[in-house]
Amino acid sequence: MTAREQNLAVLAALPPADNSNDRLIPFARVEQIAGLKRTRIYKLIREGKFPKPYKPGGFGSRWSEAEVRAWLEAVKQAA
Repeated sequence: MTAREQNLAVLAALPPADNSNDRLIPFARVEQIAGLKRTRIYKLIREGKFPKPYKPGGFGSRWSEAEVRAWLEAVKQAA
């Protein structure tokens, strides 16, 4: 198992984030939660239909886990 896979496994083992315990997550974890791939996610961001990333320091992007999970719940409710 690579270091990246180990980090994702650790994040996956944590309880789901909400507004009281939100954390910033990497794109690979966003893909896991959303069940979508990079191209589709960025298309939804451009359309204003998916949470935008944060740039906490430099070039790396991170997403609010609570915002991604809220988006997922909204999609489920709309279905």
